[in-house]
Amino acid sequence: MDRKSAGKTSPSHSTLLKSPVAFGKYRLLGRLGRGGMAEVYLARPRGQRRLVAIKCIRKKLAGERQYLDMFVREGKLAVQLNNEAIVKTHEIGHVSRRHFICMEYISGVDLNLILKRCRASRRQHLPVPHALHIAMRACEGLHYAHELNDSRGKSLKVVNRDVSPSNVRLSYDGDVKLLDFGIAKAKSGLSSEIGVVKGKISHMSPEQVRGLPVDRRSDIFATGIVLHEMLTLEKLFRGDSEFQIMDAVRRAEVKPPSMINHRVSAKVDELVLRALHKDPAERYQTADEMADALREVLTPYNFSRAELRDLVRDLCREEWKQEQRVVEICLAGEPGDQPDGGLDEDYGEFLEILEDDDPLMTTAEREARVTPRWMHLLLFFSVLLLLSAVALVVYTRG
Repeated sequence: MDRKSAGKTSPSHSTLLKSPVAFGKYRLLGRLGRGGMAEVYLARPRGQRRLVAIKCIRKKLAGERQYLDMFVREGKLAVQLNNEAIVKTHEIGHVSRRHFICMEYISGVDLNLILKRCRASRRQHLPVPHALHIAMRACEGLHYAHELNDSRGKSLKVVNRDVSPSNVRLSYDGDVKLLDFGIAKAKSGLSSEIGVVKGKISHMSPEQVRGLPVDRRSDIFATGIVLHEMLTLEKLFRGDSEFQIMDAVRRAEVKPPSMINHRVSAKVDELVLRALHKDPAERYQTADEMADALREVLTPYNFSRAELRDLVRDLCREEWKQEQRVVEICLAGEPGDQPDGGLDEDYGEFLEILEDDDPLMTTAEREARVTPRWMHLLLFFSVLLLLSAVALVVYTRG
């Protein structure tokens, strides 16, 4: 949905507002980013020493039902994704009819910046175990989403469709989190039409770029692209135009990453090439299966999260120091803004009050509440038949 999701941009003095702005039970402290559909703000719940990201639909789109429906559907899906490898969504709601999604704020940078820093330094490489760990955590988050069920226990058939370096968040503490399920496809009203291409072309699967139906194996292919790029520090599918990139993705002709990075083992080559097979039936069939394969080749390295933490802090040292200063300022509060005794985790529940006039109700839900026309006709003819019978009885007795 929005290319600048929560936490993709670190806060800085230039993004902070001159003074906090009240927004329901939150105080908006600064803007993290702006996309075509939404704006993302750094915020602090009142009475809490914790930062969150507030994603608001842009005012110019708030009155258009199509975009509002998309925004609400994103929030309804995201709030169900409760996994350590996915950015947590606390609640969705609206303040003075301004719709928002409240998410955890991840202090860190996206994988795209890490890859850029590595490319900029001739001596710096993204170590193989770091790449394997990041891909493994992404697979764990994807598998959780792929296995998500609705309240009746039926699979939602979630497909992310937008796995890319810019949507993988690396925290300064060594966490790996997936961002932005804004264009995710799900069985319950979230799927897009066949032939509509959504996502970043260079990180799509062959079937996705052709506009065909996609399933979890499409996300596995995209994860394979990210892993290949981490191991080689080169774009996998390139071209001078979108058409050329799409053609390269369709052909899916992939060279083993060891041809560029000699530190990559034959087992890792085999793993990457299987994830990037053109035929979905030849790939890993689940993200969990791919995660197991990654875990197996990662085990000999005795890798720890602290190693990823140290790498991120080293490559982004200035950003880390600056963010520490800004976060300290944001958490300091204002005169008179004393904690109210509420729990740090007290963000409230998923705000879903589907009244007839509820602006959070999607078009599909609204239409589902409307009595079908045939029922009105049936009621009309039933009443007409009853009145005719009564009239006949009265006439006969008369």
